[in-house]
Amino acid sequence: MSTDSSASSRYSQHRQITGVPTKCWCGRKITTYCSQTDENPFRRFYRCEISIQRKNEEHLFKWIDEALLDETRMVDAKLMKLVDEVKVLRNEMLSSFELQKKWVFDIEEEMKEKIKEEMMMEYATIEEMG
Repeated sequence: MSTDSSASSRYSQHRQITGVPTKCWCGRKITTYCSQTDENPFRRFYRCEISIQRKNEEHLFKWIDEALLDETRMVDAKLMKLVDEVKVLRNEMLSSFELQKKWVFDIEEEMKEKIKEEMMMEYATIEEMG
């Protein structure tokens, strides 16, 4: 399966589109066709719906398999970006958790010390009374 045919190279030189196209540059809808050439037999492609009547104008042309490969690469790139963002968030959350854990430990120690002081004062009071 050749990735270049005379039609694809002629149209790709004018304007390049990444991914699955939704409209032609002229604003018209696109449709899918099946190649009937010897170079690309039965290979499917996107084409502007008006380009069949206006063969001398440069309208959208894109092989479907190339468009899907573009889409897959874009999704992979977005996925890798999300994975990196999740790693950053995880590290931030772990740091925050460790800080909160330290604060709780410090508060517990302070509370233990205050309870100990209060108990000593109570024992002193009881001994004075007793």
